[in-house]
Amino acid sequence: MPALPSHLELVQGVVLPKPIGADPVLDFVNTRSDWTTPGPARTEWLTSYEAFLIWNSYVGLLPPATVFRLIEQAAAKPTEASRRLAATLEFRADLYDVLTGAATSLEAVARVIEKASGRRRLVSTDEGAGWELPEDLAKPLDQLALLAGELVTGPSRAHVRVCPACGWLFLDPRGRRRWCSMATCGNRAKVRAHAARGR
Repeated sequence: MPALPSHLELVQGVVLPKPIGADPVLDFVNTRSDWTTPGPARTEWLTSYEAFLIWNSYVGLLPPATVFRLIEQAAAKPTEASRRLAATLEFRADLYDVLTGAATSLEAVARVIEKASGRRRLVSTDEGAGWELPEDLAKPLDQLALLAGELVTGPSRAHVRVCPACGWLFLDPRGRRRWCSMATCGNRAKVRAHAARGR
């Protein structure tokens, strides 16, 4: 297999984009190649429900044991797993719209967040009490939806920036970051600017 570009990594046999958003919700949105053109992505990294689970483990949202059990559940219920993946990709597109200022998708995003919130249970933990989601095929999206709700309504929302080259999102609390990654989009822009000056 040829060497992967610097912004990608092979994780348990699945090629995934490296986290660059400084927030798992933004890294979730960045699991397609670019948002600068309408329609399907040039490259889609969440190509299966299993790939979505592996991504969740990669960014630290689900422990490996949970991922293993959900992969088993998905194998037993392939139609439901496909439906869950389709809902995940739809939520991702709506969430991107909301985070980039398109209020038209807010209602769709709110529905997913509210449904996830209604599935939480307050359980006893070592620290006292905490929220828990059922360990079923809906859990990965529900967990992301709850985190998205915190991001959309919290103070970090004001620091979400869009990479001008690829459309990926990242947090920029200091106001100093322009590109999703200097190693990819930043360098490409420098090369283009240098070539333009040389003409």
